[in-house]
Amino acid sequence: MATTRNMLRIGELAKATGVSVQTIHYYLREGLLAPPTKTAPNMAYYGPEYIEDIRLIKELQERRYLPLSLIRLVLQAKREGQDVSHLEEMRLGIEEIFRPLTEEEEMKPVDLVELVILTGLDTSTLRMLEDMSLLMPVATAQGKAYDGLDVSIARAAKALLDLGLAPADLSYYGQYVELIRTEARVIHDAIHRLHDANRRTTELGEVKSALDTIKSCLNTKVYRKVVTELHLENEAEG
Repeated sequence: MATTRNMLRIGELAKATGVSVQTIHYYLREGLLAPPTKTAPNMAYYGPEYIEDIRLIKELQERRYLPLSLIRLVLQAKREGQDVSHLEEMRLGIEEIFRPLTEEEEMKPVDLVELVILTGLDTSTLRMLEDMSLLMPVATAQGKAYDGLDVSIARAAKALLDLGLAPADLSYYGQYVELIRTEARVIHDAIHRLHDANRRTTELGEVKSALDTIKSCLNTKVYRKVVTELHLENEAEG
């Protein structure tokens, strides 16, 4: 058939890329691969570009440790015709900004019921954390989906609540989220400035490192200052 010339069946694609048929189906479900060419309900063919895409997915996962959400963005940019050099710059920039995720953080998204089971928090507390912007689910056709980072945050919140903190004690983290959003915009602008000035993409790592140093030092300095002030106030009252 002319339309399937030089194209592969899924088994042939699996053999050519070294991944299982189940993995290819998973990539398709997650939107990492474009839908194949179907000639019948149970007959699909894959072009040579799928081999390149799967190899790129494996590299970004196994060597670059990028989460699937970012890999999806990279592949989308590639399919939109962005050249290889721009794609490489994007990948390097992403690596500098985002730390590798743990196995738990990279887990498949879950719904609210599954989140309750995984964290031990009831739905009202989880919704409260969501209202505080501590949890940031994504809206899907089936409802809200919570990723591995949401699970980790909810579990940490559960640990704090078990230690005696009240949910209201975490409300100020909504302000922290807004500060992080501001920082993300700063990083985004830095990417464009460095790119427009033909600076090394790796310099973005220096920007992020400097910002992390500022946050770490301020965190230590402010905590010391507040604890000292509270101690002096208690002594004065005593």
